[in-house]
Amino acid sequence: MNVLVTGATGFLGSYLVDKCIEQGDRVRCLVRGSSNLDYLRRYREVQLSYGSLMDEDAIDAAMEGIEIVYHAAARSADWGTRRQFWESNYLGAIHVLRSCQKMGVKRLVYVSTPGVVYDYTDHVHIDESQPYPRKFANYYCEAKARAEQEILAANDPNGLETVAIRPHAIWGPRDLIGFVPRIVSRIVKKRMIKIAGADNAAIDMTYVTDAADACILAGKSSTCAGRPYFVSDGEETRIRDFVDRLCETLNLPKPSIAVPKRIAWSIACVSDFVWRIPYLAENLEPVVTRYAVGMATNRTTHDISAAKRDLGYEPKVGVELGLKLLKKWVDENGGVEALIRHVK
Repeated sequence: MNVLVTGATGFLGSYLVDKCIEQGDRVRCLVRGSSNLDYLRRYREVQLSYGSLMDEDAIDAAMEGIEIVYHAAARSADWGTRRQFWESNYLGAIHVLRSCQKMGVKRLVYVSTPGVVYDYTDHVHIDESQPYPRKFANYYCEAKARAEQEILAANDPNGLETVAIRPHAIWGPRDLIGFVPRIVSRIVKKRMIKIAGADNAAIDMTYVTDAADACILAGKSSTCAGRPYFVSDGEETRIRDFVDRLCETLNLPKPSIAVPKRIAWSIACVSDFVWRIPYLAENLEPVVTRYAVGMATNRTTHDISAAKRDLGYEPKVGVELGLKLLKKWVDENGGVEALIRHVK
């Protein structure tokens, strides 16, 4: 198959390239001229098409002859301006959608997020019937949700088929700016706290190769068009336990400072208010956000039976094995200092 991967210089995108090459696809990647192409250049057979998600002509050129598109490019953060998220995560996705329709692409696999339905309450083993909230948790969730809605609504059995994959908390080797490097950075800088009263807070996570597998399966399945799918490892992991095990794996001190949930939430509310100042929102990561406190104090787990049924998805890497693989990669690639080098 002729496939296009967006976000190929990023975390999940690089694994999508790996998977596509492994199964014999002819791979093209839409990349910006400023992107680090070192990993992609390991593959001589990968075609590079230069342009941004704001350049519709460049997107059309990249789509020439393409059958399947994996759209993984996004601004993935819990801070920033609405304009930044709207351009990257909504307009960029809609430009990709329109180009797919124009250029005769057969299927668009959109990498979404469970955040599209998050509303600062416990979501325990929810399935895809969970509605979008009346108010989105943050600009990231809003932009991803609006794009997901339009992409799924555009599904056409006689033209472009669309599907959305919602992997939760993607982690693993090669991630330099995601939630695991950010946790490690805070621990190293002695800025990591525990939230008292959140002992039962838990999540399910998705090891990066499992997330990539789900996307590839969505590109092949004959029963998934027009639908969203939650994806994870199928395990409920207490957040406190994961942080402790991460510290043990990387030989880091465990967080010892505890702050009551009410105080943490109050600080986050003040921080979010102050970070409405455009300069701060565009350039500096806040100390804490409401979204981060919510994720650290709620139970957010997902029913992945639909992905198993329609995609043939089966998670292969849980927390225990994932930590071993992460440790090996960190040791082979400069240690903890290198892991957190790109965290702001």
